[in-house]
Amino acid sequence: MDNLSEPIYHAWFAGVCKQWHLVAKDYNKKKKALPMLLLSLNNDHKTRRVLYGITEGKIFKNINLEVFYARRCCGFSHGWLATVDENMAITLLNPFNKSATKITLPSLKHRKRIKIPQFNVLKVILSHNPTPSQDNYTVVVIYAPSKLLAFINPTQQYAWTYLDENITGFTDITFYGGLVYAVGVRGLVVSFDVNSKNYSSSHQQLKPNIIVPRGCACHTTLRYAEREYIVESMKGDLLVVRRFMERKEGLLEEIEEEEEERKNLTESFKVHKLLLNDQTKGSLEEHVEVKSLGDEALFVGDNQSMSILASNFPGCQPNSIYFTDDSIDVFAIKNTYRPKGPFDMGIYCLENGTFQKHYTPEYKHRYLAPPLWVVPPLQ
Repeated sequence: MDNLSEPIYHAWFAGVCKQWHLVAKDYNKKKKALPMLLLSLNNDHKTRRVLYGITEGKIFKNINLEVFYARRCCGFSHGWLATVDENMAITLLNPFNKSATKITLPSLKHRKRIKIPQFNVLKVILSHNPTPSQDNYTVVVIYAPSKLLAFINPTQQYAWTYLDENITGFTDITFYGGLVYAVGVRGLVVSFDVNSKNYSSSHQQLKPNIIVPRGCACHTTLRYAEREYIVESMKGDLLVVRRFMERKEGLLEEIEEEEEERKNLTESFKVHKLLLNDQTKGSLEEHVEVKSLGDEALFVGDNQSMSILASNFPGCQPNSIYFTDDSIDVFAIKNTYRPKGPFDMGIYCLENGTFQKHYTPEYKHRYLAPPLWVVPPLQ
């Protein structure tokens, strides 16, 4: 098993017989799985997607997952993908478990919407894997063009709980230390407790606790970051990852005249560690730039941001950030709207600021759903 570089090989190993299944389960018990890219290909399977392994650079076309190939997924968390329909109702589905029933959540209520439904929700995360034995879970979302926060416990609530609509511009969310932490543009970081009893989900908006205000002087640079992510490291630290873009001329070799405005690519990343008060977890004690991730690799994009130990996986680059194109900007073409991407993907080395490629989509796939990181279950 040490020589099986791709996660899917471990799943095949476990499928040989019961004894091999137990070996695989024990082998992966204390080890996070390596993420793979979920791809849409322009083929005959209109409701299927395939997986791409980053260590071998290989597309596994013999593995077809039942996911609409043309619809953007607005999240992957604990084995579940999230999509949103024209009524802003989110559906959760587990592509790796055919027996798992799809979960449809109530519609989000908001008067302003993007004309393409799949862009009305930026990201969806879960507190844990909803199973028949563990059905008390929470779903947290970033939604609407102004990027607001809301959450719901589907087994205990019939409606969403909305956070203060005056606090906007969120770009990522995570569960950490029993609370939800959200990061937004210009360095904003807030936290809130989804188990708080101090509000009513149907009548009162929850006010989050502001950990780092926008434009805080604790940032080493006041430069605007187009995307900010928040992730727990393998050491248990809370990291904020800032993604900077730059304007590029002649981004694509093939480009249609009306698409020429798409010229931004990732220029660099910066990582900061938030040192929180150990007792309250609600106040910031220090904001430290991280110069090295050590043996860790981070995976960011439309998925729930994650970290792994690169040394556990041959071919995985340590001290690096694996990123996908999660831009949801759209532009008008003859009164219609289309996504602009997904070409801004790669591997960023934090040590020397260089880039490498992982998967490069074909130009003809530019209007299909963008790739995102998923984790095949190894248990």
